[in-house]
Amino acid sequence: MRFLLAIIFFLTAVTGKAQTIPHWENPEVFAVNKEKARTTAFPYPTYELAAEDDYTKSPYVMSLDGNWKFHWEAKVADIPVGFHKEEFNDLEWETIPVPGNWELNGYGIPQYINSGYAFPKNPPFVDRNNSPTGIYRRHFNLPADWNGKKVFVHFEAGTNSMSIWINGKEVGYTENSKSPAEFDISSYVRKGKNLLVCEVHKYSDGSYLEDQDMWRLGGINRSVYIYSTAQTRIHDFFVHADLDKNYKNGLFSVDVDVKNYFPDESKSRMVEINLIDRNGKKIFSKSQKLDIPSDGTNRITLSGSINSPLRWTAETPNLYTMIIALKDENGTTEEYVSHRVGFRKIE
Repeated sequence: MRFLLAIIFFLTAVTGKAQTIPHWENPEVFAVNKEKARTTAFPYPTYELAAEDDYTKSPYVMSLDGNWKFHWEAKVADIPVGFHKEEFNDLEWETIPVPGNWELNGYGIPQYINSGYAFPKNPPFVDRNNSPTGIYRRHFNLPADWNGKKVFVHFEAGTNSMSIWINGKEVGYTENSKSPAEFDISSYVRKGKNLLVCEVHKYSDGSYLEDQDMWRLGGINRSVYIYSTAQTRIHDFFVHADLDKNYKNGLFSVDVDVKNYFPDESKSRMVEINLIDRNGKKIFSKSQKLDIPSDGTNRITLSGSINSPLRWTAETPNLYTMIIALKDENGTTEEYVSHRVGFRKIE
């Protein structure tokens, strides 16, 4: 009986300890509640804005770049308790520009290392005496015409790992230094004023994958924005822009994923693809109907050939603009997205 009790006590202790491992020291966790990776593109309300392809002009996109309230500690244990709560007092905190690196704004020391690590090796753990952590807080006002839409926050990059909160509620976690991370915050935001809080760690268990020639820098080092979409949206796409065997005519196809967020309603949509040259002239246009299941995604592929397109090379980087339109059952366009496309063949 004593042996059995000892085994139970040991397993309980181990299980309890495992549950307390933070995400940034747990190799089994590199993302929590993060959106599936996709081609970065943002919605536009009109064909003209999509053709211009400047997301800063879209009323569906709001930049959060600028000065954020900021607190930095060299040891994670010294981070203030309750920093994520709305009632937390950050009046005495400094500010830091986003995007920006801590070390270039007076927090910590930039380190260049050709090989090896900037900390003692003990995978997957982080040296608690060298665990730089930064807390970011930023208020934003949700546009009134975004009510009823899906809302996402998009981080172009944050080094090395990051947890986020909206209005005091934990949303998710990402561990990826140089790639975008998106989170669906539709159920966390409210009308009017909202609070976004980020806890950023310079080192994590993922840092053991960074034994390479690079500067070791921390912080939210690329842009941050929030954007809204319809309940049915263009979620992702992949462009195949090739040349025929004579390198003369273009072979063009696009895989488009459309996502339907309605939980109990399937939807029927029309996907339209247009390819325009630098003068705005259409050189390709095609459309096709697509059915999307409730709370699901469906893919459609549209393809065709293009006579003698201007080719992309390093010396002549010719690009066309692809515009994808999503239309509802009544033919009304719900959103446009766009992307630059070049025709080339590498063998």
